[in-house]
Amino acid sequence: MTNDLKQLKSLFQAHDPASHVRADPVVMSAALDGIISNTTRTPQAAKRRWSRRRLLTLIPVTAVLVGATVVLPIIMQPSDGGPLILGPAKALAFARNGDYVDVRIVDPDADPRRYREDFAAHGLNVDLKIMPSSPSLVGTMISVSSPGRVTIYRQDGSEIKDQYVSDWVKIIGGTDCGNMWCQAGVSIPLNLRGPVAIIFGRAARPGERYEVTGDPTARGETLEGVDLANQTVAEVKRILRQRHVTIESYYEAPPKPSSRDRHGWDYSEHVLQPVSVPDTWYVHEAFGGHYKNSVSLVVASWPTSNPR
Repeated sequence: MTNDLKQLKSLFQAHDPASHVRADPVVMSAALDGIISNTTRTPQAAKRRWSRRRLLTLIPVTAVLVGATVVLPIIMQPSDGGPLILGPAKALAFARNGDYVDVRIVDPDADPRRYREDFAAHGLNVDLKIMPSSPSLVGTMISVSSPGRVTIYRQDGSEIKDQYVSDWVKIIGGTDCGNMWCQAGVSIPLNLRGPVAIIFGRAARPGERYEVTGDPTARGETLEGVDLANQTVAEVKRILRQRHVTIESYYEAPPKPSSRDRHGWDYSEHVLQPVSVPDTWYVHEAFGGHYKNSVSLVVASWPTSNPR
């Protein structure tokens, strides 16, 4: 547990109703915002690209599977809403924002029951899951979905609907995670009419397998700032050796843009054996691997016509 999280918990204990002290929302808001400003860095301008890797995971939005080694407190960036109010289970903090409520994660290691308890206190049927993720996805919202309902992802939020009702879940921006779909937070309508499941990323513990991985060339990742597109497999292998990164697997790239077969391309159905990948082939892009310092490469015998 970090000093910031200890400080935050000490503050909450000082305002525990069990000790007959009523927490002042304004004071708590100022304290939380102070911690937030000291524990989060100013994000770079996000590239805002939608990832094409939809079929490599079981998560409703894209991500391949990877991670970090330190447990960090996950507290979302401040919003323009009202003061932060700690939930009764002390796992989440909420800020009223018009007809919406902005949610901040206070305890990333809380039992899921505590998250549900805090949401239920606001009358919201939300199931929040925290999954070990690669560094660029730590503290970000990775997906929003709803059992039995359709989710339509847009740049400013997600529409969740069925034949009867529609809910609009807004995103809170301010993060850069390369070419992956992720956001700094979520704003939920107070009149939410259906169940919603939200996944956030957290740092992986030592030895823990990454359940969600991001763009390995994004900020904080093992290949930060490295452009692999259109380099040969031999050149990429040399770069990876220098950075002590291993190749977990190879995927065949989709057909050339002129081909109709590229639509709905499922990478998991096009895994290549390492011995079948010549060093003269080209790397189109890289996915994060399941473990620290590992990647998967998308390759083909021709260079990509659409490098990042």
